Amino acid sequence: MLFKLAFKNMKKSIKDYSIYFLTLVLGVAIFYMFNSLDSQQAMLQISRFDKIFNKIDD
Repeated sequence: MLFKLAFKNMKKSIKDYSIYFLTLVLGVAIFYMFNSLDSQQAMLQISRFDKIFNKIDD
């Protein structure tokens, strides 16, 4: 009985909760995107140094 009542309530509230969930997912994705930009600059620098060192070895 209580499970049936809870399930009906969940079905009615799914629109409201889906908006919150999608907003949370979007926020986390943007957070990681901006954090990865810093890492990307470091990787670009490493590749530049790698090219310089490869020229020295040749």
